[in-house]
Amino acid sequence: MDHVINPQTNTLQLAEFASVMVYTLWHTRPNINGASSNAYNVFCLKVLTATQLSSSVILLALKYIQKLLKNNPSIHGQQGSEFRLFTVSLMLANKFLDDNTFTNKTWSEVTGINVKEINVMEMEFLNQVQFSLFVSEAEYLDWLHSLETWLKQQGQSN
Repeated sequence: MDHVINPQTNTLQLAEFASVMVYTLWHTRPNINGASSNAYNVFCLKVLTATQLSSSVILLALKYIQKLLKNNPSIHGQQGSEFRLFTVSLMLANKFLDDNTFTNKTWSEVTGINVKEINVMEMEFLNQVQFSLFVSEAEYLDWLHSLETWLKQQGQSN
């Protein structure tokens, strides 16, 4: 099976992929051209460049967003809320997967979101996913397959 993100994927490619996926998942429909806004793309690139998170963290963060939406099908993101959603999902995936993680204060500095808001966002997200951050290997592989299928449908697959 091809991998959604291979080791040669650079930060710019990861940021573009993540911004489109978060926007599409969160808003359940892309904007007119099927992509997120330029400001959001720049934000994703800035965050991923500053944090240098692994592709595993990014893919798990996307899975957390999917999990949030699965647990709460009536949630519909407001325009602009994808910035906060991306931040909190990355933050939680980083905390779950990595031994050395960023503090909420660092996330605040990187994203420009007030640390008190970050703390609230973290608790709200955890409540909405019932504090369940574990993703089994089978569930993760199914998620990767879903992402690959989506990429192929979009004509963006390698």
